[in-house]
Amino acid sequence: MSEEKIISIESLDKALSMMLQNIIRMVPERDQQDVALQRLLAFRLRIDGESATREYLMRKIRDMIQCRYNGRLYDFVKDDHFSAACAPPPPKRTDPPETA
Repeated sequence: MSEEKIISIESLDKALSMMLQNIIRMVPERDQQDVALQRLLAFRLRIDGESATREYLMRKIRDMIQCRYNGRLYDFVKDDHFSAACAPPPPKRTDPPETA
């Protein structure tokens, strides 16, 4: 893997670093120091931008709360099977009554 594909938190430019700090404030306090989560969010920030990263993080935190997930936020975010396991079932499709 080439070094240009690895995003180092320490080498972010000033603007991205400030945006990352603001996004990290949205993270629950227990997960704010999680370096793996910070790197994941730095990657999303660089690729998607601040607005999309904020929306993504809010959606994941909301899903985590609704699922009553108690593990690391990073594990919930990186593994889709956690969020898929607690997704509400699709609405039941009711067929219209048959006509005689």
